[in-house]
Amino acid sequence: MTRVADVGKKLVVSSTFLFALSIPTSLALDNLAAGIGLLGILFLLIGREISPFPPLKPLIFLLTPEIFEAIIFYPKKLFKTDLNLHIVPYYSVFRTLGQDPKFIKMILYVLIFSTALLDLSIIFEAFTWQNVKHLDLSNLSFHLHPIRAKGFLNHPLTTAGVVFLLLVLFIAAYFQFRNNIFLFPVFLSVIALIFTESRSYWVGFFIFIIFLLIFFRNRKTLILVFSFFLIGIALAQVPQIKSRFESILNTKTNYSNIDRLALWKANFSAYVRDYSLRQKLLGAGYGANKLAWKEFKESFNSVSPVKNLTDVQLRRHFHGGLTHNIYLKYLTKYGILGFLGFLFFWISILYCNFTYIGPFEVFIKTLTAGYLGFLAAGFFENNFCDAEVQFAVMFILGLNFALQQKET
Repeated sequence: MTRVADVGKKLVVSSTFLFALSIPTSLALDNLAAGIGLLGILFLLIGREISPFPPLKPLIFLLTPEIFEAIIFYPKKLFKTDLNLHIVPYYSVFRTLGQDPKFIKMILYVLIFSTALLDLSIIFEAFTWQNVKHLDLSNLSFHLHPIRAKGFLNHPLTTAGVVFLLLVLFIAAYFQFRNNIFLFPVFLSVIALIFTESRSYWVGFFIFIIFLLIFFRNRKTLILVFSFFLIGIALAQVPQIKSRFESILNTKTNYSNIDRLALWKANFSAYVRDYSLRQKLLGAGYGANKLAWKEFKESFNSVSPVKNLTDVQLRRHFHGGLTHNIYLKYLTKYGILGFLGFLFFWISILYCNFTYIGPFEVFIKTLTAGYLGFLAAGFFENNFCDAEVQFAVMFILGLNFALQQKET
């Protein structure tokens, strides 16, 4: 049994380092890392060395309503809930650091490399107008006006979510270990985050900075924040970036914002008016979008300066019924129980972090500020639904709780 468990430990460690390499760069490698991690977990289970586990309470809050609904109404789609490969890094990172605490800096160094690749791919795409995955060197040119970029990943919002989370992680590492090497991915990620042009994560980063200043009132924090401010001011002079900044509060003529308001109102109205008692408790599942469509015309007319569009025209503003709000997403798809489960998932994590006192308190508090920024961004995006973002969240949470277990 010991040999089987040893193989399992090695597989879990390999999974963790592959996650560190792949989360910023490749979803395909993420899935490979998850597969290796699952195989390691199986060997550890056979070898009877599966424990210790990271805290299970947050996952119970998150998964129970989803699994309950899936078993009753969508049994074939059980593993399309959050109970899937995306939670593997939560265990693998926790277990890896439990086996050898020295792995923390090695993991972070791998992440520096992979994050720098992602950040550079974003900046490259912004100014060449070519995605690195479809590069045409024969037509390579550089432009003064950058475009919205996604780098290695599949969508600017997904990219921004991953960049934001890794940026928070590296700021935490810089504060904790006082090593200037972590400033390299920090400043590169700030620039990359701006060029994703993802306004929700700009807001999230602002909220993160506010809590960072509340938690740490020292010169190092002020210098870092002032540096971010200067970078933001400089890049805001780029017309496209300036326009995106100015559009954040524009709910009169900016249809990205108008569509969001209409979708929020339609989904909430549908929940109140059209959901059965069962659906209000457990959600409408994959039928939530159809119910939102019933309310969308009225909702759109109430917020848009242009009224009475045809159904074909309205569909362009409906965006498939996506709520563009993670809290409404959980309310409509999984009901009030799913919504509360999602809230308590984060509340339990924040409670553990706020009550933690130990050698990694600076690291944990910085991550906490980042989680609050991430939750703020969630008011404007379904930011916990993307696979790449879920992998990143679970990876960081595994690291978060592993450090809390360390005594020295």
